[in-house]
Parts: sequence; structure tokens; C-alpha cells
Amino acid sequence: MVFAPLLAIGAFACEPEIEDCVEIGKWELSLGVGAGIRTNPLEATPDIPLFLIPEVNYNGERFFIQNLDFGFILWESETQQLNLLATPSYDQVYFHRWSPSNFFIDSNGFATTGKGSTDDEDLPVIDTGGDKELIAPGFKDVQTRQLRNRRMAGLGGIEYSVTTALVDLQLQYVTDFTGVHDGDEVRVALAKYWSTGRHQISASVGAIWQSSEVINYYYGVTEPEADLRGTYSTDAVLTPVARVEWNYQLTERWDLRFLANYRQLPDEISASPLINDNKVITVFIGGVYHF
Repeated sequence: MVFAPLLAIGAFACEPEIEDCVEIGKWELSLGVGAGIRTNPLEATPDIPLFLIPEVNYNGERFFIQNLDFGFILWESETQQLNLLATPSYDQVYFHRWSPSNFFIDSNGFATTGKGSTDDEDLPVIDTGGDKELIAPGFKDVQTRQLRNRRMAGLGGIEYSVTTALVDLQLQYVTDFTGVHDGDEVRVALAKYWSTGRHQISASVGAIWQSSEVINYYYGVTEPEADLRGTYSTDAVLTPVARVEWNYQLTERWDLRFLANYRQLPDEISASPLINDNKVITVFIGGVYHF
């Protein structure tokens, strides 16, 4: 299995002196089957269950596909690579249960029931994080508001990666080419890989900078959407992320996989009236079958 850290990158073509490489022109298809969850910070909205996790990878001489990411290699050496990249936005996953990014969890970028509803629809319950519940007339949760549709944007830009003996560096700059929010993102990650016997482990830390256009499109509150708390808009944000993954080869076709991903939401996002948590945790454990 090819590990994907925080950000997708194109794989290096096979050379005799390079161990971690992929075969040119080969499709890799796999399906993860297990149990997992992506917590949803959106107010009064169920967390996102993860049961079936497909993976699709293709690496040509210049063109590659990694799940929902499409790339073209502009230049590469034994340890560096510069790509053109097209990838979907991520933040719509909290607003759309069936967003593709809720299935291909290695792109970009993790079953519980939702909060119970109150009997009095005019007096919604606000979860304060403690044992007490406060009734606040005029404060409407997101299930009772007429929210505008937060659509998935197509992002395109440049990706650079470098592999060293100590750590791998990945850097992306992408901008909205679909006109959904016209925002920009910069993503950076440091990743480390270990392999021994049938075990493979990867760990990565990084950060995602998003312009105000991105943040206000997904987490801002316009006048028609506002309750007594009013409208909401903010500036650009920097979001730290971390990921760890373990893979164990059971047979030629089957692997055992565990992954955990943590995203710390900055104050500019968690202060939005749409949000009631300051973090997103994704966990999955299960078997992976390689076709």
C-alpha cells in the first residue's frame, strides 16, 4: 500500500537506486473495510461514519491520479518533484454527508448519531460542553436555518516535494479555478516513513493556510442565515494538522490498517455560529483488500 500523508503528492518513478517508488503505467485499486469516524464540528450535525474506504492510484510517465487528486509532473529528479495539481476543496465535507472527500479520506487533507432534538422547536437546546443545558430563544441551530449551499470547489496549482534521509517535505499552493469562492490555500507538511518486515508506519505534521474567501464561504454567516447572534465573517486562518498511519501486510491481497488524523480548528473558524467544536478527529481501523 502506498501511504499518503497530509497532502497528496506524485510518486517517484522506479529507478534502481530508489526503494520507495511505483511502477509506471500501473493502476492500483484497493478497498478498506472496517470501522471509523470523522467528527463533525458543525452545530447539531451527526459525525460522519467511515465503513468503506476506496483508494485509486495511477502513475504514468508524467500524469498521476491519487484518489481525487490529479497531477502532471513538470520536473523531477531522484529526490525532488514539481507538479501541476488539481484537487477538490475539503471544508464542504462537514456540510455534505455524501461529499466524495468523505469516502476518499486520503485526498487533500476523517458512526455516531447526532445530538438529540428538543421537544420545543422554538427553543432549541445549546450544548455548553458541560452537564447543564441552556435554553436560548432566538438561537437557531443549523438544522432549522435556511443555510446556503456550501459547494465543493475545484482547486488547481503547484506542488513541490523533496525527499531527504531525515524527512519528506511537501508544499502546495492552490487556488479556486471553479469560481465557487475564489479563494487560495497554501499547504505544507513534513512526513516520516518507517518500514520493517510487514509493518509500515508513517507520521506527518503540517499546516494549511486558507484565505478569507475560503473561510467566509464555508464558515461565514450571511444576513439571511443569521439568528440573534448576527452575521459572521473573519480573516485568513492557519490550521495545524497531524496524521499517523500503520499498515501490516497480512497476505498478498490483504493489509490491516489503522489511521488517525487530527485537525485543530483556529479561533476564526471555531468562533463561527455554525461551529460548536475546535477540532476534527478522524480514526479508521480495518482491513484493506488490493485488487
